[in-house]
Amino acid sequence: MADKQRERPAETKIYAFLQHGIREQRRKYLARGRRFVILEVEQLSKSWITAVRNWLACKDRAAEVTMDDLTAELRLRGLEPPYEAIKQELAVRFAGTDEVARRKVVREFAHQIGMFVRSRER
Repeated sequence: MADKQRERPAETKIYAFLQHGIREQRRKYLARGRRFVILEVEQLSKSWITAVRNWLACKDRAAEVTMDDLTAELRLRGLEPPYEAIKQELAVRFAGTDEVARRKVVREFAHQIGMFVRSRER
């Protein structure tokens, strides 16, 4: 029972951090001019899948911005990105990383959450 009570504040902080990221992603997309508003939902979803695959292949900033913008446009329409369509590619990519790299990603994520929480507490 005590473990569950300790987990709740952590879950709340992680959720707040993720929601903040979604809001920032949306804000930046809107500031850039909502370039994908003209796409129909089917094309938007297909473009998102392609953008994720491009980002996984090269991980450059332009591919990341495109992926983020398509994600923001989907969410502005009340839709979630079609994660199921790229689930296998993500699993393969994650399986291809070693334990040291995974730990580094987890540490960086935890660091970002910590910085976010501290900034909100000020």
